[in-house]
Amino acid sequence: MAVDPGYNLNWLFFKRFARLHGVMYPRLLSLNFGLFLLLVACSGLEQFLAYRTGIIAGQFFKELGDRDLESFKMTAIVNILIVLAISVTLSIRVLITKSLTVAWRRSICKYFHNLYLADFNYYRLNVVDRSLDNPDQRITADVSSLLEAYSSIIYKLIVTPFTVAYYTYDAFTRAGWIGPTGMFLLFLVSTVVNKMLMKPVINTTVNLEKREGDFRFKHIMVRSNAESLAFHGDPHIENKKVNEKLNDVCSTQQHLYYRNFGIDVSVNTFSYLGAIASYLVIAVPIFTGVYDDKTGSELSQAISENAFVCIYLISQLGNLVQITGIVASMAGSTHRVCELREKLEQYKNNRNPPPNQTNDNPNYVVVHGENKKRDYDINEKSDEKKPWQNSGKGVMSPYSAHSKSSSTKNPTDGAMESDDLILLNGFSLEPPSNSSGAFLIRNLDLVINKNRNLLIMGPSSSGKSSLLRALRGLWIPSDGTIQFKRNLHESLFFLPQKPFFTNGTLREQIFYPNLPSYSSLTWDDGDIKRLLQVADLTGLLDRCNGLDFEPSWNWYDVLSPGEAQRLAFVRLFVHQPVLAVLDEATSAISQGVETKLYTECLNMGICLLSVGHRETLKQFHSQVLTLTGLNGGWKLEEIPKNKNMKHLNPTETLEMPLKESLPSKDSLVSNLSNQTVDNDNVSSDNSSLCNDSSTKSLI
Repeated sequence: MAVDPGYNLNWLFFKRFARLHGVMYPRLLSLNFGLFLLLVACSGLEQFLAYRTGIIAGQFFKELGDRDLESFKMTAIVNILIVLAISVTLSIRVLITKSLTVAWRRSICKYFHNLYLADFNYYRLNVVDRSLDNPDQRITADVSSLLEAYSSIIYKLIVTPFTVAYYTYDAFTRAGWIGPTGMFLLFLVSTVVNKMLMKPVINTTVNLEKREGDFRFKHIMVRSNAESLAFHGDPHIENKKVNEKLNDVCSTQQHLYYRNFGIDVSVNTFSYLGAIASYLVIAVPIFTGVYDDKTGSELSQAISENAFVCIYLISQLGNLVQITGIVASMAGSTHRVCELREKLEQYKNNRNPPPNQTNDNPNYVVVHGENKKRDYDINEKSDEKKPWQNSGKGVMSPYSAHSKSSSTKNPTDGAMESDDLILLNGFSLEPPSNSSGAFLIRNLDLVINKNRNLLIMGPSSSGKSSLLRALRGLWIPSDGTIQFKRNLHESLFFLPQKPFFTNGTLREQIFYPNLPSYSSLTWDDGDIKRLLQVADLTGLLDRCNGLDFEPSWNWYDVLSPGEAQRLAFVRLFVHQPVLAVLDEATSAISQGVETKLYTECLNMGICLLSVGHRETLKQFHSQVLTLTGLNGGWKLEEIPKNKNMKHLNPTETLEMPLKESLPSKDSLVSNLSNQTVDNDNVSSDNSSLCNDSSTKSLI
């Protein structure tokens, strides 16, 4: 797997790591900064007590050499207290460090959550962009490993510069210039050697994190699709593929250990050389006569204290060497975490400009396309028949999406009437990063009116769901505009084919995306149970032990696809939006239950924008938009009144028996056979396939 050339211990790493501290310490008066100050104070006290502990041996050498019992007793008592103090101080410092790590992680993860779960950035990263692998791993595992490594060295980063300066001066006063010079020379050699060994470790660490993400994702695939996999029978292929991912992880992990072996040998070698070097340094002043005036006990004390000072100096310099090794392991995680941050901040700064609110009409806002004109759009005559705008028997003008009272108005006029919710003007759409240049939808003019339900049909991959993505703001139109009635987003509700369920109680699933305790929706338990009965989900109450008991199981593992879609309709009924956008929302539901759910929507006065394949859906809509899938082709037709229930009295609709609400087999076949299909835009193969499949599903 290729590694980004920037994944090194370079200036980019230090720049990214420094910027990350702005997230770790959001402000001066914060818990994080307070814990940091406590850590600084505790680390300073620990170093003071460590120095006093280090010279204990020299003091005992002198007292024992002088045979001074009283001084020996006093020295023993004081040093016992010092040892107890440093033990407690060390434990407090470790606790503060761990608490600071938790605070860091909370701040960083919340920062990422606010960016990742805003403006559909999670959708762009996982579906549209895909330039970064495993964003979930970067937020969870990579942040955790980065902070664990950083917490293990932060106290050293705090005190090491001061201790190196102090012990350098102390070594100079005891052993002359050769003391600190020898220690620094040893440190310089070890640093050069470790730097040479570090670069491959960083690249291998990045590789390992990527492979770990792929391995985890493979297991998530098995868990999320366990039933589908079980229906296929023997999962030996998945066993093989999972083991392939495991082998990739283990091979890379073993390779990393081989790379770390050289660094470990280097670090351990220079650490032990430091102990010998301290005696070599003190030997120079001893053999040159500097200490000839001292007694035996005083010389023993001087040797012991000098050995401690030099060994501690080399230890502090060795800390810098060890820090470089840990920083090398941090570099990969830092680059991956900060790459995600930079991508999310790029989304935030370069997101599609908000709807233009400078429009003269304060009742609607406009979303503009990217103006990706094609050469064939130039010099088109306004009176020339466009191949994607069919005309003829049974085919309506593209402007007929209005109600009857406004059917003469052209959507290109740009003015919305009081009952209009959404207006598409010259709307064109293509997939993100489209390299073929083909349109999904081209030059669509459409008005969605709250009094007229719209059904969108067409073959697979013709752009039905893509149109809904554009309405939701997930995709940007290639050209044209989308006008929304102002504040429509507060009364707009989407039902995807596979509903989303969070963890929580049944009531929380029903009120989602609102929390019941903070929602302005006022539904008592009796009303909710009635809605569950409409959706044939009364048994779900018993399985969940009521509305307010949080089950221990995963909703996706327990609910069947049909139950999930029916529960989503209950969610729709509770919110009662002005406009509901249903994307194959009844694909896993029987037609009888589908009729009950759509009838409830009509009785609640919810305007419907549906995507579906079943011909029975037409009875609940006033018009049908057919996307042909042929370079953006489309056509818009009125649904005859005798084929839809929109014009029936709501009370009569609610009380209509199930058998009467469904079209008979003979009438359905007759209606299908009488439909006019324009062969200029829809191929006969596609038309027959669609009609045959719809008929068979009802017969």
